Amino acid sequence: MKLTIHENPHVKENEAILICTKLDHHMKCLANYIQNYDYYIKGYNGSEYTMISLKEILYFDSTDGSTFLYSKDKIYEIKNSLKNLEQELPQTNFIRISKNCILNLDYLKQVVPYPNHRMLATLKSNEQLIISRQYIATLKIKLRTMTKEVI
Repeated sequence: MKLTIHENPHVKENEAILICTKLDHHMKCLANYIQNYDYYIKGYNGSEYTMISLKEILYFDSTDGSTFLYSKDKIYEIKNSLKNLEQELPQTNFIRISKNCILNLDYLKQVVPYPNHRMLATLKSNEQLIISRQYIATLKIKLRTMTKEVI
């Protein structure tokens, strides 16, 4: 792949243009990555809020009607529901793994079988999350797709 970068201090907004012979899976993934590169979610810690980049988010969890965002070192409450997040992040490495959790696959370290046809996901932070059986097939497809991207 050829890469050309033009620096122009007079440009008001950065722009990436992809020119390809065919819009294949790899190019779509690259386009999605670029589109979501500057995507931030507003996280609340009491009355204060912080803008958190998608790259920093390990997972989202919903408990007792509230949705939380887990980063490497902090937990923030967010105003979005998991359903809205799923719709906003379909072409990213975020995937629903249970009724109350959306996981960032970039932080997935290991998946092993767990009782009752579920699976146990271990994150790079060594935190563990349960993958419900109804989400396992979707997870396997996404992991296969990600593996093909690397090869």
